[in-house]
Amino acid sequence: MLKINGVSKRFGGLYAVNEVSFSLNEGEVIGLIGPNGAGKTTLLNLICGVYRADGGSIEFLGKDVTGMPSNKICRLGISRTYQIPQPFSAMTALAGVAVAVINGKRRPNMSLSDAALEASYYLEFVGLFSKRDTLARDLTLYELRMLELARALATTPKLLLIDEVMAGLNPAEASRALEMIWSAQEQFGFTILWIEHVMKIIMSAAQRIVVLQYGKKIAEGPPREISSDPKIIEAYLGSRYAQGQ
Repeated sequence: MLKINGVSKRFGGLYAVNEVSFSLNEGEVIGLIGPNGAGKTTLLNLICGVYRADGGSIEFLGKDVTGMPSNKICRLGISRTYQIPQPFSAMTALAGVAVAVINGKRRPNMSLSDAALEASYYLEFVGLFSKRDTLARDLTLYELRMLELARALATTPKLLLIDEVMAGLNPAEASRALEMIWSAQEQFGFTILWIEHVMKIIMSAAQRIVVLQYGKKIAEGPPREISSDPKIIEAYLGSRYAQGQ
């Protein structure tokens, strides 16, 4: 489904992503981990068209999307959430999701009333229908996380890029968020590339793990293999994680 072929991105003289290659198959959940500054979010930004790669290529469903504008990539079937929620703060929850409906795949001529009706469905799915008339800026962090998920789902993605959805959530909220992601994948059948720092979650959720450090891929494999690799433990997971296994 997705092929990352030797992709690089520089900012000034520093490589944020340095010749990274891996692929995702349809229906997989792939975890992307690494220390802060490893290049994880930069890679997501390259995939969804926020940044243009300085080298390498990105293929989605057999099509070269390297350097393609974000709106076109979205309409091909790639959507995302953000580590720091980025809602339309002055819009209601319903209006924000309706924007995603209209600008999503094959919907440029949809009426506002039809968009609002469909947006209501996604808000109901993530448990936010009762907040449909609430301004996004007045939502809690958990509600903003769910609003971002609803907005992403409204674009009908084939591939969902998740960027630290658990950040800032308490254990109960994190558990609810995880259940919602699984329900959404079961309902809508998308593939997931997932950045996450909560190791217990990503190690249990992903079929494969890709590890970045200083912009380079240093390992790829099943979660059990990654969590027992001495160099990964030293570079990122830490001795406390290893002792808890």
